[in-house]
Amino acid sequence: MIAPGEPRCYAIRRVNPFLGVMQIIETDQGRALSSNGLVWDLQVHISLGGGWGSLNQDRNNSGFCRYGLWSADEGLVKRPLAPDFDDAELTRTGDELVSIVSQAVADIPFNLADSLELWLLDAEGAPLALLDSRLPGSAKPSPEPRRWHCSLSGEGLASQRRYPQAAPVESLVKQRAGFNIHKHWVERQTDGSGLIREHAQTLAAEEFPALLLSRHWPKAEQRELVEGYFAWVAPTLLTLQGLEQAQRAWLERQLHVQAQSLEHHWRLYPEVIDPLQLKAARVQLRLQQSLAGGGSHE
Repeated sequence: MIAPGEPRCYAIRRVNPFLGVMQIIETDQGRALSSNGLVWDLQVHISLGGGWGSLNQDRNNSGFCRYGLWSADEGLVKRPLAPDFDDAELTRTGDELVSIVSQAVADIPFNLADSLELWLLDAEGAPLALLDSRLPGSAKPSPEPRRWHCSLSGEGLASQRRYPQAAPVESLVKQRAGFNIHKHWVERQTDGSGLIREHAQTLAAEEFPALLLSRHWPKAEQRELVEGYFAWVAPTLLTLQGLEQAQRAWLERQLHVQAQSLEHHWRLYPEVIDPLQLKAARVQLRLQQSLAGGGSHE
């Protein structure tokens, strides 16, 4: 339980495609978000008054003002404030938020809280791929996603480059899901099982793919394609919580495949089985950066 006035610290997954975990610190004053555990986006809670026009006179709107970026190494970099905002009040509130965040970051990674999950099912009704995840009681997306994606378009992001075989993997998942899409919201329980409330059906924990996509495929070439995807996004998948040690150890051995995204994620690993694997991949990354840019860093 969180005492009144205490910050609430939790994490949510960035899914479809899976891009890692977002760390969130919420307070009465605002919130701070970080996808790498290093740089935090500070957002101060503000009142927007009654809004515009006579129809909005009685409406008390509120929202978040992006106050600045903070890191332990660089400190605070404030964003320019709009002239309509009370600069002194925002500064006071923002400084309080910085103080709270600077203490809370010692506990990252925070526990995952997005236990409401939208799963794409295969023809037999087994969980195939995670399409979305939400905090319990939060609004569901509209429209709901129908397809699973393993990479963003183009080249992807610095934190996760596009998997070269993205199109074949996505096509494989699409074919297995079939023409008539079946998907359900599942409430994951503390023991890992999942409740499909609309059907009063419970799925056992082992029915859910730990890596958010099924590893069980009938043909060798299909398994090879999917395993190649897992190896490519290993730096990202290692941010997941609740993995078995054997799964985590396998992912650590794949870090060399796409070490380019490692620096963005490693601070959020809940556990490291072999620190030497992590160290070797980080050395590989620095060498790659040195060769590519004469020692420059992203």
